[in-house]
Amino acid sequence: MLRITSINVARLQCLNLLIPTRLTLKQSILTYRSLTGFRFNSTIPNPSQGQPNRLNNKSIPSLPKKSDLLTIPNIITLTRIGCTPFIGQYIWMNQFTPALVLFGYCCITDFLDGYIARKFNMKSVVGTILDPIADKMLMVFTTLAMTLPGGPQIIPWGIASLILGRDILLALSAAVIRFTSMKKVYGKVNWKTYWNISKFPTVEVKPTMISKWNTFLQMIYLGCGGVLLWLGQDGKTQPGNVESESKIIQVIGDQREMISTGFTWLGYIVGTTTVLSGTSYIFSKKAVTILPILK
Repeated sequence: MLRITSINVARLQCLNLLIPTRLTLKQSILTYRSLTGFRFNSTIPNPSQGQPNRLNNKSIPSLPKKSDLLTIPNIITLTRIGCTPFIGQYIWMNQFTPALVLFGYCCITDFLDGYIARKFNMKSVVGTILDPIADKMLMVFTTLAMTLPGGPQIIPWGIASLILGRDILLALSAAVIRFTSMKKVYGKVNWKTYWNISKFPTVEVKPTMISKWNTFLQMIYLGCGGVLLWLGQDGKTQPGNVESESKIIQVIGDQREMISTGFTWLGYIVGTTTVLSGTSYIFSKKAVTILPILK
């Protein structure tokens, strides 16, 4: 296989001098191949077909297709999005066992969908958008349910304001970026195309490292809150031996006190990482990448 190099280009130019008729680059290559028997390891650029996919034997990575919506990782992410309202409702109704089960499912699948996408090459532009949406919905619904009056109110308003404020600002920024990128890529925006991220993708989102750690710590923080609420269901024990029941309550009380102390200190850490995470998106140049039109 012969590559397009400066030497081969020079040979083609000499070939044009030797042959009386004036040949185009494509005709010269075909003539050179017929005379020498060599084949070029690259395609000829054609304006109607766009840029070649291979040049100098180096593959240009292909962008995810617009149809990459119903992949296994994306379906798992969509189930996480569907679970988040029920988590908030169960916490609000003091049904902490199903809330804790669904919250654990969301945390596990948050790791699982990314692992499957990387392991089996199922990454997609839609996935880079759905995954942070699922994370933010989980944080918002759970934080609101644990903070607002009428619920357990175990998260201080200061910590809740940082978590909710960051996610609201990022959501507003994402809305503006979506609109401006639609104008830049497609030239026009309407209500239907704006929300159709599978057929009209415009950006690829890459969370910063501190943002990944912040999401991880927030999940631990809210998970500890769920365990605290679950351990606080002392009145639901069945009547029986009073002595054994009092021992169980004492053990639960000791565990609850230990977790409560860790929950308080973890709240300060989460508040700090939340501020750092929101700030990192301001200075990061790789967090959001505007894509060309995907065919």
